[in-house]
Amino acid sequence: MSALTALNTNTFLIINNWAGKSSILDALTIFSARYAIYILFTVTALCIVHLLYRRQWRPVAYFTASLVLSFIILFIASKLFAHDRPFVNHHVTQLIPHAANQSFPSDHSTASMAMALGLLIFTRFKKTAWLLTCVATLIGFSRIVAGVHYPLDVLGGFITAALGTLLAYFVYRGHSGKRTVRFNTDTAE
Repeated sequence: MSALTALNTNTFLIINNWAGKSSILDALTIFSARYAIYILFTVTALCIVHLLYRRQWRPVAYFTASLVLSFIILFIASKLFAHDRPFVNHHVTQLIPHAANQSFPSDHSTASMAMALGLLIFTRFKKTAWLLTCVATLIGFSRIVAGVHYPLDVLGGFITAALGTLLAYFVYRGHSGKRTVRFNTDTAE
């Protein structure tokens, strides 16, 4: 077992050890791991609908591009790095049911952080986006406590979202950095 794998596993086991100790913590973990993403999605959708209503197409386009790019990177990473879920190879306290499918990177972590970062970078909803970034972090952490992801799965999801957003930002900066040169065709004599 490599040092990184051992660190990932040991960190997971320490965090997952919190599960099953308190009914209140378990309820909060289950809510965060399963349902908080719907709240995050709803808030994000309301922000985007507001932008569409105000006909602010450019922020919506770049926000959408950041999501698409994040999911493309997620798809590629999931094909390159096959990784079982923790409950497949270890005895864990699993708080939510989940199929024993691909674990890296975390879909929930990618989706929630991509929405939060997309709002943060491309819209004027900065305070809301910072709050959603905290919610995305809570979602990722709760998926570790719940026993369905390793820490590196969640971190991989966050990095995937950051890369997708960063690529969209480079395109955004490339387009906003261009200056149109206009030549005066009128001849003043």
